[in-house]
Amino acid sequence: MRRELARNQLSRFVVWTGDDGPVPAAAGVVGVEYRGRLGHPSSYGLLMAHATDSLGVQFDIRSTSVALSVPCDEVALGLTEPEYRAALFAAGLVLGSGLVITGAGEGQVGSSVVVFTRLAAVLSVLLAVGPGSVDDAELWATWDEPWRARRVPDTAANGG
Repeated sequence: MRRELARNQLSRFVVWTGDDGPVPAAAGVVGVEYRGRLGHPSSYGLLMAHATDSLGVQFDIRSTSVALSVPCDEVALGLTEPEYRAALFAAGLVLGSGLVITGAGEGQVGSSVVVFTRLAAVLSVLLAVGPGSVDDAELWATWDEPWRARRVPDTAANGG
């Protein structure tokens, strides 16, 4: 399964399962790649994950020999920047579900903590309801405000 969701000429997601994406995904794994404005520091990221019953984020990243072509950037597969891994751990505290990250791709120029935090939120939604069941508007709303759906219950539970 492969879905391409273009927001405009500058931003798009590719969501996939199996061998339909830029990096092959094992059974049960969903991948999402974000490409934004070329040269912008938050213009690229790729995450692949499957759901788990354990809360938070875990890592099981395997090396792959796939080369990705991204205009104006060099992509490295894996997480080479410690702050990206830290951002994913922090996102896992808010998710309310568990993710096992099985693949990641970062751009030398275009990746940021913002990209990986937002991709974790998008992946959690895709895994919760199925990658083919989320409409485009909901996915982009999750990207724009990753924790909007999760803050309301937290506020109510805390008496606010």
